[in-house]
Amino acid sequence: MKKEEWIKGEIAKWRSEGVVDKATADALFARYRSAESRIGWGAIIAGSFGALLIGLGVIAIFAANWNHLGRAERAIVAIAPLLACGGTAIAANARGWRTMAFWEPLGILWFISTIAAACLVAQTYNVGGKVPDLVMFVAALTLPVVWMTRSAVAMSAWPVLAFVYAGSSGNGWAGVDANAIVNAFLILAASVPAYVAFLRRHPPRTALVGCQVAMGLVYSLGMAWMLVFCFDCRMQTGILVFWGCSALVLGVGEAFKLPVWPMVAIITASLAAMPSVSSEAHISTYVASLALAVVTTIYGIVKRRFAFMNIGSTLLLYLILAKFFMSEADFIVKGIVLIVAGQALVALNVVLFRTKGKV
Repeated sequence: MKKEEWIKGEIAKWRSEGVVDKATADALFARYRSAESRIGWGAIIAGSFGALLIGLGVIAIFAANWNHLGRAERAIVAIAPLLACGGTAIAANARGWRTMAFWEPLGILWFISTIAAACLVAQTYNVGGKVPDLVMFVAALTLPVVWMTRSAVAMSAWPVLAFVYAGSSGNGWAGVDANAIVNAFLILAASVPAYVAFLRRHPPRTALVGCQVAMGLVYSLGMAWMLVFCFDCRMQTGILVFWGCSALVLGVGEAFKLPVWPMVAIITASLAAMPSVSSEAHISTYVASLALAVVTTIYGIVKRRFAFMNIGSTLLLYLILAKFFMSEADFIVKGIVLIVAGQALVALNVVLFRTKGKV
């Protein structure tokens, strides 16, 4: 066992025995996470991209000679990369390998190989069934890959299968039956335990932030889109659905100290608020959008957080200016208003920047 792994185990024991509190344990974990950070995310990204190219290259080579292979040969060729990845993962796990520089590329390659194998074998033996059944089968096969490798890319890509399943279950997004909707949300729900396990592994900061952004978007923007399309929601209801999913992500992010999720939730809610300027939206939705913009702006100013302040103030200016530009005011007046609004936004950032240094 490496020194860093032993220290992490000791820290976890100290935390469970009450010797140190959670904040101290997190600080110690961050301090001794240097083993993976020394590898460099350049190496991890390069390895991941290399794994992606290898997977696509192998598929391209066999695709070019596919018609010259018999059924048994096709099945062997399709399954071989999958078995190779699985065997490598088992051997690496037995040896105690934990570095992301190894598991991230392997997770990507294994994920691609599993999907390719399932599709090729189904095509080779003319397995009956519909596309949603194949998507469900692929989801079941690739979930263990996500669990075992904790690959940030594979974990972020896996929930997309829920949206593909729902989209392929009806005439486009319309006409999706109740069973398909339930199954789609079961696929989405199955990604939650894997994501929790990923967080508990204390991954490097870059992987942690990137995966939080991706999963936050999945559970806010992605889930809202799936609800809107599956239930054929109109604009008014659709805005409320997006706000509801954003509120869920915001609440979970605050409750479990996921620092990226509140930002993702605010961005999703702000994007959903933009159509409220339309005449199709109820005036109450427009007022609620103004309230969201004002509260976000005030929060950013009070907490000295530029991102929240800029998101809120930009949304507020958009909501006001959009209504103004729908009026019959002179175009010169509209131009002057735009200049003043831009100056106000710049001035607000300058003032906050100066005051932030004094706090």
